[in-house]
Amino acid sequence: MITRNKWVALGLSICLLLTCLPSFSFAAAAAVPNPWKQENIGSPTLAGSASYDATLDQFSVSGSGTDIWNKSDQFNYVYQPWTGDGSIIALISSQTNSHDFAKAGIMFRETLKSDSKHVDLLLTPSNGYTFQYRTETGGASLSEKIASTSPSWVNLERKGNVIKGYVSNNGLNWGDLGNLTINMNASLYVGLAVSSHSVSKLSTATFDQVKINATGDVFPPTEPTNVQATSVTSTTATLSWTASLDDVGVTGYDLYKNDIVVKANITGTTYTYTGLTADTTYVFTVKAKDAAGNISKASNPLSVKTSTQADTQSPSIPTGLTSSSKTSSSVALSWTASTDNVSVYEYDIYSNGSIVGTTASNSYNVTGLSANTTYSFTVKARDLAGNISAASKALSVKTNAASSDPYTPEVVATDLETPWAIDFAPDGRIFFTERNSGRVRVVVNGQLKSSPVITLGAPFYYMPKSEGGLLGLALDPNFATNHYIYVYHSYKTSDNKVANQVVRLKENNNKATLDKVLITNLPGAVYHNGGRLKIGPDQKLYFSDGNYGNKDDTLSFLGGKIFRLNLDGSIPSDNPFGSKSPIYSRGHRNPQGLAWQPGTNLLLESEHGESSHDEINLIQPGNHYGWPTYEGGDQDHTGITPPLIYANGTTWAPSGITFVTKGPWAGNLLVANLKGKQIIRMVIGQKNGKPTIDSDSLNYLYVNKYGRIRDIVEAPDGSLYFVTSNNGDKNGDGTPDKLVRLAPNF
Repeated sequence: MITRNKWVALGLSICLLLTCLPSFSFAAAAAVPNPWKQENIGSPTLAGSASYDATLDQFSVSGSGTDIWNKSDQFNYVYQPWTGDGSIIALISSQTNSHDFAKAGIMFRETLKSDSKHVDLLLTPSNGYTFQYRTETGGASLSEKIASTSPSWVNLERKGNVIKGYVSNNGLNWGDLGNLTINMNASLYVGLAVSSHSVSKLSTATFDQVKINATGDVFPPTEPTNVQATSVTSTTATLSWTASLDDVGVTGYDLYKNDIVVKANITGTTYTYTGLTADTTYVFTVKAKDAAGNISKASNPLSVKTSTQADTQSPSIPTGLTSSSKTSSSVALSWTASTDNVSVYEYDIYSNGSIVGTTASNSYNVTGLSANTTYSFTVKARDLAGNISAASKALSVKTNAASSDPYTPEVVATDLETPWAIDFAPDGRIFFTERNSGRVRVVVNGQLKSSPVITLGAPFYYMPKSEGGLLGLALDPNFATNHYIYVYHSYKTSDNKVANQVVRLKENNNKATLDKVLITNLPGAVYHNGGRLKIGPDQKLYFSDGNYGNKDDTLSFLGGKIFRLNLDGSIPSDNPFGSKSPIYSRGHRNPQGLAWQPGTNLLLESEHGESSHDEINLIQPGNHYGWPTYEGGDQDHTGITPPLIYANGTTWAPSGITFVTKGPWAGNLLVANLKGKQIIRMVIGQKNGKPTIDSDSLNYLYVNKYGRIRDIVEAPDGSLYFVTSNNGDKNGDGTPDKLVRLAPNF
């Protein structure tokens, strides 16, 4: 039986999951199709009705009745007979407000009598969701309210006598409402229920994409995207695509050639077709499937023409090479696309005779240039057979003189899914995480690869509008040889709780696989998951975890701590609390940034305080930083380490931090701000061998220009990169998230 305390706690979490969806006008529709039936339960005064629009895949259900409550119900029911285990999922896309307690939702019902046993998940216009059940025929109804009134996806699953409820804002990531045990017949009725809570009014609700399934998994994966040919010969074509997403998990892909399946259950995201005919056009599509047999829509078709038996013809020479913009350190180039007897694959960009980049598009941004310097650029086209065109006509461009502003902003990538952390490979590639999607992405030669390095699968878990998901990222100091990537992410435990863990990935040619779980079962929740992960000058792995509202600051609780591990996941023998504890420091509320001061190797940390008590701390092994008893300026207490500086009277919401090592800001600390929507430049002083920060010297950069800024990191070439957190963040304004480069002008 579900306890009220459990439901209240779950309700507070679920209310944070849901975002309002638009209401839709009712389209012309027909009666409900077989095997659906419609019946007014409990003889309401006004008879309800129902219809189905096959074009929209939408049910419209109108119902009156006193209520679905107490010992007898009155409502309109659109249902199917059902036997055994199964689930029903629907999107409640709109509901008219006949009364604050009008109800619309999904239901398992033992009989069609008004006093039947039932379990349902219902939406009300003004009083949130309610999870209701009547455990005995003619007995009283029980209810647990979930504090949200937002339309959303709802799901009821039955396995024997256990029924589970779920809510989601996107149909992929589900909030688990817990279990209810109820004895009902194996054969029952499952469907859509609407009651107006009025004897004189009808209430109408629309239900989209209703699915009933015996497996409990009724939703297909998303369709594969970015299908492209990476190699074409006279008899073969190699295709790649971006992985699909699924609420349970994608198990494979079916590949189609001219609408005929030629290969089923491919587990990767590449495939080479063989035995093709030369000089012939083929149309390829890809569909994803899950373990329940649900199949996605087809990808967009890709038309590919095989080459002749010996494709020796080079693409035409690129023409019209021009520069659309330039800074003191970069030049943006564009040109007219080349043509080819088969197809153009990529373009190589040359500066002063040396290749500086490759792109599949007809534009490219050359970076890392010197100020006030003339460069000669050319472009060559390549086809899939490896034929290369002659060089374009050279374009001479002189970069701008050095600016008084030390950096010029350049958007590297946009339309990202809540990017969180950045790191750099020795070969110049830029890796970053996307919190909500569970993807690691990579930028190569200034261009974002459409295919992710990896999309984390189960048990990875992101709860919509939460602060968990895929967070910190760091590349191994020996990445050039071992290709290890460390990430910090949230996951769902076997008992449906949220926790965090650190794992090591193995990268090869911009793709990665899971190599090793280093530490697991770190406390997790909706908020305060910490998540920053860095490798220190001592070649140890440091990472942070938040306190999740738990005010336990003892060493037995892992929330609200900074940790230190060896790179293989073992605990260093010189850790401050002994060789069996990964804890490095404690008393933290929600630590979000870690950076070491060059020259001293002192570790600084940024931390979200409560209200206007955000902190920058000097982290020393074994120290206590005040939370939950003290924070901000109130830390002059025995055994408590006060901050170097705190946000007194304002809220920064500090996240990633980095020290600048080059240019006029060398030695300064940069602090990314979420709530503050800025970057704060802090000048670091020194007193008694320790760093100091003067609040009067703070310099506020890019205020409100880019919105919420999540992370900032200095690249090896002296550039600064930061990512925004505006779209998909609970406090964001929905503007597209970006990866931005601050190109040096010095």
